[in-house]
Amino acid sequence: MSGMYSDSGSGKRLYLICVFLMAVVFTMDLNLPLGVAGGVPYVAVILVALWSPKKKLAIYLALICSIMTLLGFYLSPPGGELWKVLFNRGLALFAIWITAFLVFKWKSFEEELFSLEKKIEAEKEKIYVATIHSSQHIINNLLNQLILVKSEANRNISFDKRILKIFDNILIEASSLMKDLSEVHYIDEEVIRQAIFSESKSKSNT
Repeated sequence: MSGMYSDSGSGKRLYLICVFLMAVVFTMDLNLPLGVAGGVPYVAVILVALWSPKKKLAIYLALICSIMTLLGFYLSPPGGELWKVLFNRGLALFAIWITAFLVFKWKSFEEELFSLEKKIEAEKEKIYVATIHSSQHIINNLLNQLILVKSEANRNISFDKRILKIFDNILIEASSLMKDLSEVHYIDEEVIRQAIFSESKSKSNT
């Protein structure tokens, strides 16, 4: 959700929406008698903070909405019994702050989840890099031993030179594929497959 308003332009639109909603609710509150819980709709303003990457926005909005709710108490047309008026204003403040608390907790959960995902990605990258380095070490040892085999085959005059040429191509392709794997920066199954199979396919076509 927070990603929807992560850029500055979207952030400004989000603030404009909040200001617009607060103005609408405040205007409505000023035109309603005091006996009506006119401050409760401010909850909609707090809920808009769900789309903001800033988790404290809900708290700031709750403060502003609380002040506007109290202003509405003094500026709204008279009406209703005082205890009902106070009860309704208290109910509005309670709704505002309980919503702000829930939104704040949700945004905190989102941040923790995002941080956990980043840690998992970092661990996956470490494991991948360690696996590639280990594979490179094993493959390099194998290639070095195969080079010795090739050297012995070269000394044998009767050995088919076409086989040696194929052997050379295999060594080159293996080295190239390991290099491609080591240069993969985004740990994704499809990306890794493309790094290997697209390279193999292009070489087989040539």
